[in-house]
Amino acid sequence: MTQYRDAGDLPEDTRIDLIGNTAMQQRKKVAFVTDADPGKADRYIAKLLERFPGLEVLNRGDGPVPDVVYVTVAPKGLL
Repeated sequence: MTQYRDAGDLPEDTRIDLIGNTAMQQRKKVAFVTDADPGKADRYIAKLLERFPGLEVLNRGDGPVPDVVYVTVAPKGLL
């Protein structure tokens, strides 16, 4: 089942922990989006991989709407 959670009102570090904990504890693929501000997705990825070294980035790209970047992460070896 696909689930969606709007975590936009949470502090950035809380969002990072939510993404990482969801992926690792539930052993599932997690996709998230950020503003396309230069360096923002890179900052999220760096924090995720530092805090959750068992994660890997599966893909990243533009969209699904203009001025947004999506990133998909999962526990290493899940797929």
